[in-house]
Amino acid sequence: MNPLMNNILTKVDNYITRLSLLRKGATVIAGISGGPDSVCLALILAKLGYDVIAVHCNFHLRGEESMRDERFVENLCKERNIKLQKADFDTIGYAKEKKISIEMAARELRYERFRHFKDTLKAEAIAVGHHRDDNTETFFLNAIRGTGIKGLCAIQPRNEDIVRPLLCLSRDEVIRFLAEEKQGFVTDRTNLEDEYSRNKIRLNVMPVLTKINEGAASNLETTIENLNEVAKIYQKAIKDSIDSCCTTSEDGEIRINKEKLNAQASPISVLHEVLSPLGFNREQLKGILHSYDSTGKIFQANGRRALVDREEIIIEGENSNVEIIQTIMPAKDIEIKKDNSHAYIDYDKIKSTLSIRKAEEGDTFAPFGMKGRRKLVSDFLTDKKLTRFEKEKQLLVCDGEEIVWVVGRRSSELYRIDNNTTSVVVLSIIAKSKK
Repeated sequence: MNPLMNNILTKVDNYITRLSLLRKGATVIAGISGGPDSVCLALILAKLGYDVIAVHCNFHLRGEESMRDERFVENLCKERNIKLQKADFDTIGYAKEKKISIEMAARELRYERFRHFKDTLKAEAIAVGHHRDDNTETFFLNAIRGTGIKGLCAIQPRNEDIVRPLLCLSRDEVIRFLAEEKQGFVTDRTNLEDEYSRNKIRLNVMPVLTKINEGAASNLETTIENLNEVAKIYQKAIKDSIDSCCTTSEDGEIRINKEKLNAQASPISVLHEVLSPLGFNREQLKGILHSYDSTGKIFQANGRRALVDREEIIIEGENSNVEIIQTIMPAKDIEIKKDNSHAYIDYDKIKSTLSIRKAEEGDTFAPFGMKGRRKLVSDFLTDKKLTRFEKEKQLLVCDGEEIVWVVGRRSSELYRIDNNTTSVVVLSIIAKSKK
């Protein structure tokens, strides 16, 4: 084996071992399009002794060129004695059905099928052919989009069951390896066009940077490695900060204590990690921090709302995670539980079928203990210091137009049980079962 081939194989082998990407000799799914990166990946893994199962996805987006790629992969795997599985997709139809871009549709279909073969063929992982130059391009794309630490770390060697053994190789090393192997590959014509952002970085930006500093590519690789190490410290610090000022309820409601958030080294970084995954952007995060004195201000993203309340920033959860059941029992058998999860009402005082609805403006009731005096439900909830979200979600049990129970808060004096009560309706809050 010539020195170049030996050097590349050793580099990839050491990279896999150092990062524990694969066990020696493991069965691995290798995505193979027919392009140089995926072909190089399959050949190197096979030469290193892994049980390679190549998977080719035909998205039928480029007419005869798509069929050319499929035939090429079939011949390559036959000549190289590599097992092959194929998948065909109506990518355009899937994209229309899901209302997503063609690119996103192809990605979803690809990884769904990769995981299908991984599970059915009992493979250890899914290997894809990203290399060092892909990583650099991703770094720049994320940087110009305005990213956080995670985005600057670019492509990770492992993401759950997906591994990238070639991140230690440059594109040039990939091409030289294939040349030494006398192994051809196919070229997707769109990779040579200058209309996509990634290709503009590849074809225009990197050559300029290399003229400025011929070591630009390797130096950027070092920068990305350094950022990945910094990210480990960052993630530990962020986790500690989130734990100290945030709580999450069972229904997904998030509460961030404003005073404790302000005490963190970087409040906006904490907000970024908590709220960005929910769709909130940088300007909204700044707006939240600048609205501390504007109690009641609401920010919205992807159907989720963030409320700047008196002492907390509250991100609403699901509409309701409870349901209410009613049980009729003889009064003599009742054991009253003094908690907010139960209400006890006189069955004979009910005039119609009980119903459940949300509180509305103008609702009044006669709170238990107030001897029949009426009060606006909104005033009652304000006295309880409920947030706007809690008020909006507040449920009522009603007897026609009359409110029997402000659920979880207070029952009505008009339905209280007394010495003349013979039957009692027990209302109970229970958690909804998750499907």
